[in-house]
Amino acid sequence: MDRKSQSNPQAWWGKERSPRLERLPLYQHLPPTSSKALHASIPPGDPPTTAAPTSFVSRMRLLATLIVLSVLCTYAVSLPGTSATGPSSQDYVAPSTFPVGAFRGYYEPPGDYRKEPRPKIQDAASGKPFPPTLDQPFPLPTEPPAEDAVLPSPTSPATDPEALYNTLMANLSATLNNTQSDRCERCVQGLRIGQTLARSAPKLVPRALQELCTKFNVSSTSSGLSQQESCRRTYTAANLGGSYAQVLSYADFTSAGSTDGQYLCSYVVKGSPCSKPKPRTFDESFLDEWFGGKQRLAALTKRQAEQTASIATGPSLSKRGNDVPDTHQDGLLRLLHLSDFHVDPRFFIGGEGACTSGQCCRSDSFNSSVSSGPPLPAGSLPATSNLTEAATYWGNYKCDSPWPLALSAMQAVKHLNGGREVDFTVNTGDITTHDSTWHLSRDLVRYTEQAVFDSMRRFLGKGPVFSAVGNHDTAPSDFASPDSIPGDTRGQFSYDWNNLARLFEAQGWFTHKEAKQVGRHYGGYSVSPRKGLRIITLNTDFWYKGNIYNFINTTDPDVSGTLRWVTDELFAAEGREERVWIVGHVLSGWDGTNPLPNPTSLFYEIVTRFSPRTLAHIFLGHTHEDQFNLFYDSKSPSASVPGPQRSTRDVKAVSFMGPSITPGSNVNTAFRIYKVDPKTYSVMDYDEWYTNVDDFAGLPETHHGPVWKHLYSAREAYGNFSSSVAAGSYVAPVNLVANSVWPTSAPLNASVSLGPDVWQRGSPELTPALLHSNKFWASVTDEMLARPSLIDAFRTRQGRNSPRTKPFPSDEARQAQVCYMRSGSSVTGQMCPQGYGSVQS
Repeated sequence: MDRKSQSNPQAWWGKERSPRLERLPLYQHLPPTSSKALHASIPPGDPPTTAAPTSFVSRMRLLATLIVLSVLCTYAVSLPGTSATGPSSQDYVAPSTFPVGAFRGYYEPPGDYRKEPRPKIQDAASGKPFPPTLDQPFPLPTEPPAEDAVLPSPTSPATDPEALYNTLMANLSATLNNTQSDRCERCVQGLRIGQTLARSAPKLVPRALQELCTKFNVSSTSSGLSQQESCRRTYTAANLGGSYAQVLSYADFTSAGSTDGQYLCSYVVKGSPCSKPKPRTFDESFLDEWFGGKQRLAALTKRQAEQTASIATGPSLSKRGNDVPDTHQDGLLRLLHLSDFHVDPRFFIGGEGACTSGQCCRSDSFNSSVSSGPPLPAGSLPATSNLTEAATYWGNYKCDSPWPLALSAMQAVKHLNGGREVDFTVNTGDITTHDSTWHLSRDLVRYTEQAVFDSMRRFLGKGPVFSAVGNHDTAPSDFASPDSIPGDTRGQFSYDWNNLARLFEAQGWFTHKEAKQVGRHYGGYSVSPRKGLRIITLNTDFWYKGNIYNFINTTDPDVSGTLRWVTDELFAAEGREERVWIVGHVLSGWDGTNPLPNPTSLFYEIVTRFSPRTLAHIFLGHTHEDQFNLFYDSKSPSASVPGPQRSTRDVKAVSFMGPSITPGSNVNTAFRIYKVDPKTYSVMDYDEWYTNVDDFAGLPETHHGPVWKHLYSAREAYGNFSSSVAAGSYVAPVNLVANSVWPTSAPLNASVSLGPDVWQRGSPELTPALLHSNKFWASVTDEMLARPSLIDAFRTRQGRNSPRTKPFPSDEARQAQVCYMRSGSSVTGQMCPQGYGSVQS
């Protein structure tokens, strides 16, 4: 029922639930009972019975029966292939019970399926628990704490701020309503007026933004809030208002060559009144200076020639020997790739799971097709008539991860890795939930990071975790400011970087010296976990279009200095003959809709400069989907033509975008385990595992948790090149074995340099040409063009067999998909047909 017809609702907090829940899953129309009573009569995690016997003897008989049944069910689901859903012997069937020992304490202890557990997390910074109000499902915060606000200092303080405000707002209104001038010029002129206010009375900028937002209907009202209230919450100083005031103050809207105003008016301002600025090209002069000048390049070229000669005539990779014995029978390391957990500690069971109101599975979620707003009073469950899909204990397709799902994924890893711990893990960011900006805070980010890292340490074992900062891992989300802005605001995100440094060291993943880097490099670092391997993690928010700070000094492709630091680290690794993995969050290419052009074009140059000898692999996330990107020699013809025309002969590197733990929006939860050569650190294969979110609503009746299934092996799924061989389009320098199959001894790289020790222990198929280039993933795209059914299979894997993944609408969409794969930067991605990049809806 909607707000007008609702009467005598039952609140969630400790009261009876509404009896009108006949369409909800079984475990949601159970009678109320205390947590203590449930634990006394029912095995933890199993759904309680719907009726209670009246006599003491009957109760005892029922208790004994339930205990026996529970033991039998637990035994049954531990056997391969015995559950009601029919898992195979390769699957992992998660237990039905929540792993209570995952956390030291709880505000809401694990019990039945009617409430999400709420762990009590000890703040590593203060030594005190984070407060219970931080993760409670109700009431939800209406704005971040006031102490989160950071405003710029005035450079020319106004003597009468109020009078100045009124004058500037009148001027702004006249400017925006002047239809005689160009829309773009009106927008940039409006920014100049805003800059005057930001530099004279910065505390009034949030108020101006709230007023303009309301006047021009900028904010969405899908949350059920009025336009005025939505604008008020969005642009408080502690929310977006403070950051926007900084950008208005620090950006350049007056210099002849500046593009700051044009970028803001094309990427940020509603309606995009300006076209996007032309991307910058990096000429030989710029690149010569960036990579150290001609003398340094000459020295490096000479050293590379000597190394190449050494590969042909004598021992190589002498510095890459490994003192740590391999732990797997095949002699390969295991690398786990986790991404986009998006844990939602405020998940609300029984709430709307298919909402139109923003964040679903929340106490304030609703679907406008059956309800005019959130349930009233706040915190009560919606009536059946006002519900399209109930939020379930394990999660839903339109929601972020509840704790049971997140921990189930981590529990599954060891079991699916043959009962052994993985050697190490890359986590490519976005631990924190998606949410309305007014629900987020610095403390929520720190709480989530600490809780998830504590869980990783518990379930993944002693292998180190190398985690990147995601765009949602700050408050406000998407934002990170460079050190080049004025000093009074420069360190505003250091709370996050310092928290990560503290946690990486506390978990035992970093030494104190290594952890100190994290604060200096915006959450990034360069470490060597094994002899011959270096992992460089960078904060990719500095090329993300959602980061408002990227529109300050837009002519500089590296305003944060991050890419300069990465380049220097790669030079150092090259000198040490190390192989490097780069780890980040936001992808650099694909369809070009997420990253900005200038910084990703420079990153592209860096990648092609150091690949394949030094740079082995790139691991990213962000899109929640299975994807990969190819990087081509920037000096080859392939660098400046659309994807279908790019040649496999020119490919230099590949980046892997890992699948998400969160199901939102409409994908199945998944993770990857790579098999890695312990000397070259090249990927030999990877296996992907997933669980079907469509099954979650029925899990309470099965007496087990999510079933984790094998989705595919990269080698098995993509290693047959028969169609491209038949079409004459297979050009990789790798001799395929019987039936045009990629040889088992060849790695799955875009392009790679290997040493003679690898060649000598390999099969005859490893020819001298293969020592320098194998081009597996580029050849996969050639095979896709020759065999379009392989593109369809790839699309199915993008969403991990989600029933909500729609097939390609046309052949143009299939061609576009291959074009995206061949696009490692924003510029190259935008050369492709648009609109086909995602399977989510």
